[in-house]
Amino acid sequence: MIVQSATALFSAVAMAGSALARQQQTVEPANTAEKVSISQAALDLYAAHTSQAKAAPSSGSGSKAEFDTAKGPMEIDIEAYFTPPTAKGVDIDSVPLLMPSQKNIDALSGYISGRMADFLAQNGIPTPPANITYDNKGEIQLPAGYPYAAQFKQALQDNPVMERALRTTSALTSHLVEMNKSLPFQEEYRAARSQAEIEAVIAKYQHLFANNRHYDTIALNFTKDGGLSITHDGKPLSQI
Repeated sequence: MIVQSATALFSAVAMAGSALARQQQTVEPANTAEKVSISQAALDLYAAHTSQAKAAPSSGSGSKAEFDTAKGPMEIDIEAYFTPPTAKGVDIDSVPLLMPSQKNIDALSGYISGRMADFLAQNGIPTPPANITYDNKGEIQLPAGYPYAAQFKQALQDNPVMERALRTTSALTSHLVEMNKSLPFQEEYRAARSQAEIEAVIAKYQHLFANNRHYDTIALNFTKDGGLSITHDGKPLSQI
């Protein structure tokens, strides 16, 4: 039935924002097997935050910040969060998964901006890449002609905290961008009062469920001194 189909599609939209589904990226709090999945709870949390004043970005000077997590708002030490587990491993259930909220993206962006200059200096790299993207296999992509590409990739291998912070920022941003695309559908679907209205909403937003659906390219852009800004398909993150 159409209603059942719509319900299935609605559930699919809740997952449609997943950069991991597109890029097979892992948001790694402490374990490479742990992946972010976007549920209705994530969408509800995002909706709640958009109704409040936008949180001020982290200054980037500290390692701790408050994050939206699957367990609610929580202060997290970013460096401890992204440090690989010891030989004893980690209890996945105890790790608070980061949600795709602007607040979290701002906090991670502030941390990266505050640490990038030292990260480069410690690894003998004069300038950061102009931008970082990830391909559909989750592999980091640096601009063609960036002269320190090999050194930069090696430095990330040697510094998993920075590598995970960058990758997670990109993944959460992709989640957020794609969720924003689905919000109008959800609002109109909930407001539909007849079978005809339901069918009209589904037809209007059919592109959200197409196999060839477009996913925005997320780029982490750096100034020469390591300041980070984020774009999706070349547009500022504020334009979502």
